[in-house]
Amino acid sequence: MMRILCVCLLLLWGCKPEKVQEQAELPAAASAPATLEETVDSVANTRIDGTATTPSPRLDVKQQLPSELEVHLDRTHGLWQFPTLTDSDVQRIPQEEQGPYFLQADFNGDQQTDYAIQLVERDSAFVYAFVRQADDEWKEFLLEREQLYLIDGKKRSIRYLKLAKKTDKYYDYATRKRMTIPQDGISVGAENYVATYVWEKGKFRKFETGD
Repeated sequence: MMRILCVCLLLLWGCKPEKVQEQAELPAAASAPATLEETVDSVANTRIDGTATTPSPRLDVKQQLPSELEVHLDRTHGLWQFPTLTDSDVQRIPQEEQGPYFLQADFNGDQQTDYAIQLVERDSAFVYAFVRQADDEWKEFLLEREQLYLIDGKKRSIRYLKLAKKTDKYYDYATRKRMTIPQDGISVGAENYVATYVWEKGKFRKFETGD
């Protein structure tokens, strides 16, 4: 009897550390899923933050105009400003291309930089070409005038500017023929409308080049 009692005591003593060890390990095992979940969330958040992209805002277009042209505009057009365009019209021009507010190129072939700008004055949007003269003054040409439209609570222009490159080919809807232009021109676009202005004999000639 005494022998059996000793054996039972030895068995109980041998089992006790395992039970203590199991109890010590249980909290760690229970907390493992929470730790894993937090790690997954952290990784997911990092990936979302790392891959989220937003379109780069366009530079302040007014700051890209030469100072002498800004002075001319301030003198001749008072409190001029660029128009508010619809989002779809802004997106028609890739970031790497000129427009939609203004263009710069040699429009008359005299090796000097000229400009085409869309301005808001009163309740209308105007498209002007400014051709640099020999004395560094500007000769102004009014190409188009269009009213502003109330869109999404704001008065907006539905016109946008795009450089008409002399290396491209165009379709003249008046003659229904393909055409090229001698130097870079000015394309004024809107939904279902594109007009291209090309320098010819001292002024700009208008071609209907798109719809």
